[in-house]
Amino acid sequence: MENITPFMEEILTVLKEKHKQMDNLMTFTKELEKVLGTGDPESFGRVLSMRQGSMTAIDTLNEEIKKILARMELPSGEKIKMLLEPEPLEELIDPNCPLENGIMDTNRMTLSLLNKIVKLDEEINKKIKGG
Repeated sequence: MENITPFMEEILTVLKEKHKQMDNLMTFTKELEKVLGTGDPESFGRVLSMRQGSMTAIDTLNEEIKKILARMELPSGEKIKMLLEPEPLEELIDPNCPLENGIMDTNRMTLSLLNKIVKLDEEINKKIKGG
């Protein structure tokens, strides 16, 4: 059986960076909403570009997580994949393992932030369409 601790540490580090980038994305999305109200297309374009940078970074981090998981042996990799699910099976999580809990908690916070960004995006799209 492989030692999964280094993999879990690596995934947690990537997840923390992903959460940071998701937070940046939220900031840029809020800024986009403000700039939309000014009618300044140059500022809108700049904020949109910065926002795209965060989205690209998030995509890269998602790929990095996939690569880490691909290096893991079964069933260890499957357990870590389960921790990354939106609703992981709590009974399979070791409450005494800070890495498992850290992965699950960081992923949950990131998903919660993503849901808020999606809602704000929908509001911005309505404003752009004149609704």
